[in-house]
Amino acid sequence: MKSFKPSTLALSKLNYAVMAALLGLSVNTATAAEQQVEEQEIEEVVAVGQRLKGSAGAVLQERQNQAFVADIMGADQISRTGDGDAASALRRVTGLTLVDGKFIYVRGLGERYSSTQLNSMYVPSPDPTRSVVPLDLFPSEIIESLSVQKSFSPDMPAHFGGGNVNIRTKSIPSDFLLKVQVGTSYNTSNSDTGYFYSGGDDDWMGRDDGSRALSDVFTTALTSDAGLEGNINTTLAERKNLIQSLDWDVGISEKDVDPAMNFSIALGDRFESEAGTFGVLAAVSYDNEWEVVQEQSGSSLGSLGCEDKCFAQYYDGTSTEQNVRWSGTLNLGYELNSNHKFELTNIALHDMSDRVRNRDYFDANETEEGVTELRRVDITYEEREMFSTQLKGTHNFPELNNLFFDWYGGLSRANRNAPGGLDVVYQQNLVDGVLESEQLQDVAATNITREYQVLHDDVETFGWNMGMPFYGDGYELELKIGGDFSEKKRDASNVKFGITHRGISDEYSFGSNVSDIFADENTANDAFYASVTGSGIFDDGTTDGDKYSAAHKLDAYYFMADYFYQNTWRFTGGVRWEDFSQVSVGYEAHTNFFENTLQEIQDVAINEDNFFPSLAVTYIMDEEMQFRLNLSETTIRPDLRDVSSSFFVDPLTEFLVRGSPSLQSSNLKNVDFRFEWYMPSGNNLSVALFYKDIENPIEMVELAGVGGASPQLLTANAQSGKLSGIEVDFLTDFGFINKDWSSAFLSGNVTLSDSSVNLGINDSDGVDSLFETQLKEALEADTVSNIVTNNERRLVGHSEWVANLQMGYDSDDGFHSTSLIYNVFGPRIIVPGTRGNEDAEEKSFHSVDLVYSYFPNFNSKVNFKVKNMLGQEKEIEQEGLTLWGQDTGTEFSLSYSYEF
Repeated sequence: MKSFKPSTLALSKLNYAVMAALLGLSVNTATAAEQQVEEQEIEEVVAVGQRLKGSAGAVLQERQNQAFVADIMGADQISRTGDGDAASALRRVTGLTLVDGKFIYVRGLGERYSSTQLNSMYVPSPDPTRSVVPLDLFPSEIIESLSVQKSFSPDMPAHFGGGNVNIRTKSIPSDFLLKVQVGTSYNTSNSDTGYFYSGGDDDWMGRDDGSRALSDVFTTALTSDAGLEGNINTTLAERKNLIQSLDWDVGISEKDVDPAMNFSIALGDRFESEAGTFGVLAAVSYDNEWEVVQEQSGSSLGSLGCEDKCFAQYYDGTSTEQNVRWSGTLNLGYELNSNHKFELTNIALHDMSDRVRNRDYFDANETEEGVTELRRVDITYEEREMFSTQLKGTHNFPELNNLFFDWYGGLSRANRNAPGGLDVVYQQNLVDGVLESEQLQDVAATNITREYQVLHDDVETFGWNMGMPFYGDGYELELKIGGDFSEKKRDASNVKFGITHRGISDEYSFGSNVSDIFADENTANDAFYASVTGSGIFDDGTTDGDKYSAAHKLDAYYFMADYFYQNTWRFTGGVRWEDFSQVSVGYEAHTNFFENTLQEIQDVAINEDNFFPSLAVTYIMDEEMQFRLNLSETTIRPDLRDVSSSFFVDPLTEFLVRGSPSLQSSNLKNVDFRFEWYMPSGNNLSVALFYKDIENPIEMVELAGVGGASPQLLTANAQSGKLSGIEVDFLTDFGFINKDWSSAFLSGNVTLSDSSVNLGINDSDGVDSLFETQLKEALEADTVSNIVTNNERRLVGHSEWVANLQMGYDSDDGFHSTSLIYNVFGPRIIVPGTRGNEDAEEKSFHSVDLVYSYFPNFNSKVNFKVKNMLGQEKEIEQEGLTLWGQDTGTEFSLSYSYEF
């Protein structure tokens, strides 16, 4: 409510210092403020000015004065924990857990149950395997604050389950700013020898120089009527040309990786003129780091090769990964006066990941220990990027009874380019246990797999809202209406093919590196090919649906009322109407023709409109304590990929994942109740209860692979689900022990919750539930009761408990600041069990970080961080076996920044 004035926080001399220490405000600023108060001998100071959103006081005030339950983390707090991106920072927020280093689970609900906005606008995702933007894309350098709203309000998307994450980037500075930062880091796991390949000349920039791209001759062959293998008239010379057009300079060798390095620079200023106030902020950042880890994984759980249960395939080896990230922002602002403001925000984010894994490979069907053993090498190169341009304006009209009008418009583009993926299996021949030779695996139907993926997402979004306050005897009322509109388009393709081992002559299949086996002198030799025409050398794995186009359109209007009565009661509510349509269309392999008829496309298209109400009641006991009750109805809609029957690979488990064309939206009823206590010193306590009733929750179920193939996961609608829990969040200094201890503080949060989902499997009732129908369609089966182990279980990704703890201290002289930070989550289901097997669970991971900052003077800062001090292994376990595990090292980082 724009007319509502928040209750001010009375800050004593001691309390101001505590606020700074507890909430991450600059120690130098706090010390200066304390000295000023001391000199003037003022007993009490009242904070009246509005500070930046990222500052400690503004963050606390904003949370207190939100009509809806929300948690907010400012730039100062992020700096205090030393987190490098939005994903890492958000795991510190109450009830949030981080999955795969990229995705946030809010209150135990998977990432699909949350929505992400950038400056309150929709943005596209460059990740084809997830329905939301991977939050590791956003470096902390560009973030002013992170807002996680956990109860639905009509002015936000109705696609709302666990919460809405709004990433708010830094805006125009209030004065001249020039800040430079440089840093480096080293991980103890990097002391192990890694394995890597030559790559491209532009890898340091995070871009492929074109060497990995699929050649024109290959692209032409893939789209021709004859296909990749050609026809009866295809010559050996033509097939040679195809083989040699591929990049084979991908042979791996041992590598000692370099320490990480990063830098950032920000420049901004504000200019006053007769025509108004102009502002500019430009910033760039760059980060290049390496990671060497030991990794284990298994697949095809059963009894093949063992008496009880074991994985038929198991991997154990070294993963070496280079990550290059850079970002750039350019923000321009104009203020005609305090009532009319315009801001143009331009953001470019780029992330490159280049990973090589060299692992021992056990296959119960093929491995004969001491005689014939296997080694698997795979390379995955991926570029993700997002570009966003946003223009917004805010207008207040005091002469029109304080009418206000806000508007925004944005264009965003996300791209993912993953060229040159490689997967090869080597056979190690041993005599008396000693390695004698190595060759491509000598088994029929084995291939060297090459894969090329491209994804483009475009989002256009605009919206507006207007409102007017009304004042009466003992009350304030604000009425607000608005509209949100967005269109998203996606084009994606996946080209996958194999170079068959059987198509290569035996004598040329020997070697331990593909760059040697496929050297030009070999592939140019007729004897390299098992056939005189080279036929059978290719195995085209591209299928229908690997290329697809998709789009969705959303039109929304909402009405809100915010009523404040007698400084005691606040009623905020309204209703949102959304008209949503979505369609995903697959193409036949190697063509531009749809794989489905027009009628089939219309049958699976989503067209729905609905009203979504919300009500928030706040009882303000006094300036310190208040109670909130939020009631709402929301929805979770399938993503563009969820309704496609084609497969993609889950990056964590490496299972094949497919959607259900008949997938439906989930409907949620949400209840939130929270008690909040804001003490004058900045200490605070909140206790929240929450409950969610979910109709048709979108879940996953495993479809066991056949003959050693990768297991498959199906995205489908369960029948019902529930989630309930309690959250406790606190922050306190140690002044209650002794006032000299007020510069030390303890903050933390704990979430305890429970969830359940009923899939709806019951063969005895003679009626197929939605889940049974989708599962039968995927399996082409008549019954599914014996497929799923647990018809009732916890929600996928739900942790029954999550805890964060932070202890910090700021020295009295303002030169030193330190924090010890602890984070842990309870076990969570990653893959539901099938055919009597237990669910696969990710085990608890205990993270302890230490951050120390030294301020030599007012302008400079030295920051030292020790991350993951315990060095615990990450693990997903099933039936007491390691489905996936990764050894994590301890990272030491050092940075220096100077602000002119």
